[in-house]
Amino acid sequence: MTVGDALFARLAIRGFSTLSAEVGELQSRIASGVNDPRASADPARATELSALRDMRARLDTREGLGRNAADRLALTDEALSGLSDNIRQLKEITLRAANDTLTSEAQGALRSEAVMIRNEMLAIANASDTAGRPLFAGTAGAPAFEQTAAGVVYRGDDGATVAQLGDRSRIVTGLPGSQVFGTGPSGLFAAIDDTIAALTEPMLSARQGVSAKGLARLDLARTRAAQDIEVTLTGPAGSARVTLDLRLDAPGSPLEAINAQSARTGITAVMEDNGKSIRLLAEGEMSIADQHGGNARAPVLTFGQIAPDGTATGPATGLRPAPLAPNALVARAEAGINRMALMRAEAGSLAAAVDKATQSIASQRLTVNQAVAGVEDLDVAATITRLQSLLLTEQASQQAFVKISGQSLFNYLR
Repeated sequence: MTVGDALFARLAIRGFSTLSAEVGELQSRIASGVNDPRASADPARATELSALRDMRARLDTREGLGRNAADRLALTDEALSGLSDNIRQLKEITLRAANDTLTSEAQGALRSEAVMIRNEMLAIANASDTAGRPLFAGTAGAPAFEQTAAGVVYRGDDGATVAQLGDRSRIVTGLPGSQVFGTGPSGLFAAIDDTIAALTEPMLSARQGVSAKGLARLDLARTRAAQDIEVTLTGPAGSARVTLDLRLDAPGSPLEAINAQSARTGITAVMEDNGKSIRLLAEGEMSIADQHGGNARAPVLTFGQIAPDGTATGPATGLRPAPLAPNALVARAEAGINRMALMRAEAGSLAAAVDKATQSIASQRLTVNQAVAGVEDLDVAATITRLQSLLLTEQASQQAFVKISGQSLFNYLR
C-alpha cells in the first residue's frame, strides 16, 4: 500500500487524538482523585468495589434504623417522664383527698385537677413517634388506648417493636402499653378513674365502714347479670366474711348468706315486706366494711339505723369499696410511681443497647469506607508519572510529525 502525505497525516492525527484523550482522562482522574470507575478498566477492582458498596448500603440502612430506634426510645423516655409527673400529682391529690375536713369546693377542685391529669395521661398514652407509629400500642398500628363508656380500654397488643441492627441483632425499640399502663382494675387509668369517682357523688358521701345498733336496714343495688360483693360483717359475737349475691332473680340469697354466719356474728336477717330490703337484728353494735367487688362508681350497698316500725332514724350511708379507700388510693398512686421508675429503667436499658449497636455499625462503616477508599482512590504518584510520560511522548511525536511532514521529494534528491 502506498503511503501518501494525506494518509500519513490522518494516521498521525488519529494517534495524537488517542494520546490526547488518554492524557485528558488521566488529568480528570487526578482532579477527581478516584480510579476509572468502568468495570472494563479493571474487572477485579470493579467486583471488589461493588461488594464493598453493597455492604456500605446495608450499613447505611441499619444506621438509619438505629437513628429511628434511638429517636423512638427518646420519645418513649420523654413520655414516661411526663407520666411520672402525672402520677406524682395524682398521689398528692389522693393525700389531700384523705382529709375529711375538706370543703365541697376543695373536693371539687381536686376532682377537676384529677380529670385534667387523666386527659394528659390519655394523650401521652396515644403519643406517636416521628414516623407516626404509636409509642405504646405494641406492634399494632392503631392508637393504643380508647375512651369507652366502661373507661379507657387498651387496643394494642402485648408485642414489642424491634429493629434489625445487625445480622444477628434484633433490638426491642418500644414498650407495649399493657406493660407500661397496666390493664383492668390494676391499671393506671383504673387508679385515676377510681380517684375521680371517690371525689364525686354519690361515692364521695360513702364510707369505708357503716354501722348501726340493734336494728338496721340493708339495701342492695341489684343487677340482672351475675355479680357478687364480699364484705366483712361484724356483730356482737364477732366478724365473718360474707358474699352477697346481687342478682335480681335471687333476692333471698344475701339473706341466706348473712344468716349462715349468725353463729359467728350474732346478727340475723329477715326480708322486709317490699321483698327487697333486708332487716338486720343484733343485740348490740353491728357494722359492714371492707367491700370488694361491685360498682366502683356508685355504692351498691347502703346501711342505716331504723326504728322497730321500720322508720329510718338516721341517714342511710353507702359503703365505699375497699379499693376506693383513701389509703388504698394513695398506695395505688405510689405503686404507679414505682411502675414508672421501672419502665424508665427498662427504656433506658433498651436505649443503651441501641446506642451500642449503632456505635458498632459506625465502626463497621468506617472500616468499609477505608476499604472502599483503598480500592477506589487513585494512586496519584503513579498516575502523575504516567501522565508525564504520555505528555513527553505526545510532545516528541508532534515534533517528529512536524519535521517529517515538512519534507518533500526534493529533499531526498539533493
